[in-house]
Amino acid sequence: MAATDESPAHLVGELRVDGEIVGERYVVDVRRLASALVKAGEYFIFTCGCGEPGCAGIHEGFRSWIDEDVISIEGNLPKGVACSWKFSTVQARKAVFDALMLIEPLAAAMWDVKGYPVGPEGMDAGDLKVAMSCLE
Repeated sequence: MAATDESPAHLVGELRVDGEIVGERYVVDVRRLASALVKAGEYFIFTCGCGEPGCAGIHEGFRSWIDEDVISIEGNLPKGVACSWKFSTVQARKAVFDALMLIEPLAAAMWDVKGYPVGPEGMDAGDLKVAMSCLE
């Protein structure tokens, strides 16, 4: 998406589970998704393009639990769409790591663009390196 006076530049990804797009009407917050894969807790993985989940009708984050080999994530999207997934810890972290590796050059190229390079809250090249190091 290109920057305009009304719309900042940012990259918006999609989350696919078993090949199916999940939450396609919402923005995936890559930073929070990466965090959910490395530390159990509640995360607003989906949000509005402005960065405020409540704006998109999302008032509760998704919960993640991490066992040695399995990451469980559960939560609800608006209109009663319940989501519950179990991922291989290694596979889930590698998928996000690979995605971050793909977008790192784009984020670096957009470094000077006013707006949000990755996701609604932004993620610059330094943030990407931190997120990727957690997933290695």
